[in-house]
Amino acid sequence: MRDFPYLRGVPKKYLFDGCKLLWHRDRLLDYLVGKQVMPLHIDMGIHKGCNIKCKYCYGLYQKPSTEYIPTHRLIRLAQEAKEVGVRSIAVIGDGEPTMNKGLYTFIAAAKNLLLDVSVATNGLLLNEDRIKRLTENLVWLRFNISAVSKYDEIHGTKGGLKKFNEIIKLAVKYGMKNDCTIGLQAVLIPEVFDQVVELAWAARAWQVDYLVIKQFSDPGESIPVQFDMDEYVKVKRRLEIAEDLSTTDTRIIAKWSAMKDSRNITKDKKWDFDACIDLPLIFQISGDGTCYPCGYLFGKEEFCYGNIITQNLKEILASNRYWDIIQRVKNTPLAQLCKGQCRHCETNKFVDVATKLYEKCNSVDDTLIEMCGSAKQYQRMLLNEPLHVNFV
Repeated sequence: MRDFPYLRGVPKKYLFDGCKLLWHRDRLLDYLVGKQVMPLHIDMGIHKGCNIKCKYCYGLYQKPSTEYIPTHRLIRLAQEAKEVGVRSIAVIGDGEPTMNKGLYTFIAAAKNLLLDVSVATNGLLLNEDRIKRLTENLVWLRFNISAVSKYDEIHGTKGGLKKFNEIIKLAVKYGMKNDCTIGLQAVLIPEVFDQVVELAWAARAWQVDYLVIKQFSDPGESIPVQFDMDEYVKVKRRLEIAEDLSTTDTRIIAKWSAMKDSRNITKDKKWDFDACIDLPLIFQISGDGTCYPCGYLFGKEEFCYGNIITQNLKEILASNRYWDIIQRVKNTPLAQLCKGQCRHCETNKFVDVATKLYEKCNSVDDTLIEMCGSAKQYQRMLLNEPLHVNFV
């Protein structure tokens, strides 16, 4: 049966290359015994548009527009999410969240409800006051940057790096003051292979908490980036050099497992799980309010759960349509359904193995002990939960 290195080694501070379901034993048990569980986490957009044009943007596949979720509906969504048992919301969706003026009211409302909230942004529409408001209400704030000397070329801007430099310094300043983790995320495509080490040095100079370097997820259309995923072998040494530049304060992290999955899925149509079965645990919302199982299915009406602008979240989650779609996805061969590695891969791997072990063990603790390798390691992991544990 599949092994989980991140559960069997030294506990990781951030755990980007894995999932955090181990620390949600209560919801996991409900899932394993067959209950219709509510989501632990929501990934969402709040605007469908963007102010820049990154070469690798997945939002291009998801059809950008000027649509957005109104402020009053965002506030209600925070209340509804809390009521159904959601523990975290990541505003990282298919558009640039800072284009929606309701962002700041929304995250303040969510924090007041004791929800963990985060935002991913290109940062170029921010100023000092907006950064202050973000860091006061967020658990983490992450900036998208995949190149330094080639910033304008990769991100479709003019003079963007100068602005980014100003913004990231302010973010680090207020992040430290308000106990908000400040991170960077780079998407790895051949055009930025030569930027990896330079970006790691920049992350150290800016004194951000981390730089995570992730896989390119290829939907097979719309995005003007095409390459053989075997090319990732060419950048392996640079990624290792970048990781070695980590300091106590700034971690440089390559998502090795995700890059391997991206290659295997895109090229060989091989997944490390039998079916997409984690959907009840992670809910996804597009910037126009429509809700789907995953980013690849955005815009496909037959997989649309509903729309949170016109419907209550609890109403959607209780609907036959929602559960019928989850069952249909579960029963559809992966090769017919998806393309590229996505945010559900690691949770699917975990749930796939946990489900099979639970049938044998009939105990959630025994299941997790076996996944960790021993009872001692299981306890070690429980006592050393990663940061931002609610972002599964």
